[in-house]
Amino acid sequence: MMPFQKLTKRAQFLRVRGGVRAGRPTVLVEARRRAEDGPIGLGFTASKKVGNAVARNRAKRRLREAARQLLREHGLAGVDYVLVARQQTPDAPWAGLLDDLGNALIRLRADLNDAGATRPPSPTQRKPSKGAKSAAKGD
Repeated sequence: MMPFQKLTKRAQFLRVRGGVRAGRPTVLVEARRRAEDGPIGLGFTASKKVGNAVARNRAKRRLREAARQLLREHGLAGVDYVLVARQQTPDAPWAGLLDDLGNALIRLRADLNDAGATRPPSPTQRKPSKGAKSAAKGD
């Protein structure tokens, strides 16, 4: 049985955001490798788009239970996961939620195992630095 480590700090969530993602109708799952081995990191979030506080808490409770059931089988050791609730999460059929989460975890496992889980740089990372622009103009 793989232990879970709760993600609680904003910096942990932002770090995972820089990893790979798999979106499904009821859940968005973000993942990033932290270490080769160790506990699975797990965080949950639900924005106000999901609904009022009752709906957001229900969505997070459902995601917590689904993750408890599926991450032991589909999760990778040493990887942090963030499950983001969508508007459909609180009222989605349980089987559909489990299916969406399972499919997302399978996709992320494949992505994380491919080429060291490197994600293409974001558009802000692709821009050359100011020094590179001036050097290119001088040529």
